Amino acid sequence: ITSKETTTIPITTEADDATAADPYYRRTILSNNETKRSIVTTTLPSAGLDSDGLRLYFTSLGLSESELVAICGAHDLGRHVTLLNMTKSCLKILTRDCLENAPVSIPFVSKDPDTFSNEYYKALLRWYDRNVTLGEVAFIPTDVNLVVDEGLRVYVEKYAKDEGLFFREFTIAYQKLVDATATSIGAY
Repeated sequence: ITSKETTTIPITTEADDATAADPYYRRTILSNNETKRSIVTTTLPSAGLDSDGLRLYFTSLGLSESELVAICGAHDLGRHVTLLNMTKSCLKILTRDCLENAPVSIPFVSKDPDTFSNEYYKALLRWYDRNVTLGEVAFIPTDVNLVVDEGLRVYVEKYAKDEGLFFREFTIAYQKLVDATATSIGAY
């Protein structure tokens, strides 16, 4: 992985190759019985998880709170699907196929979705202060939880101020995530 300053994040794995794809649903449901949005039922985190659900999901993979916020910084890159220009038939049923083949994808942060930086955290703080313009950001609920939750916002503020710290923490978090999920054998 390379950032705008060509910082390289080395990733190693000693995990065996997976013999099958990870199941979509977890074998063990994670819940703290707080709210329905805290329950983790799938092997990938749902975009609708609240901050407790994010903590449950990422701590089950061995990540700390600071590392879960760091790994969410990957949303600085790339795009996510939107309902724009989706056919009426897909809008009625919203199947996985409809979402995966959505005609429009939009960036989480529009400034430069192809450059890895700490802009995601700066944009989250601008959003929290209600200081963004229309179209500047397109966050999903899990993104917003990072600044609405006081405990997680501390890390958002740190990473917004110090890109080097973010890169270092992201490297550690990403390596832990790879180590925890590189194989489907007994991972869930």
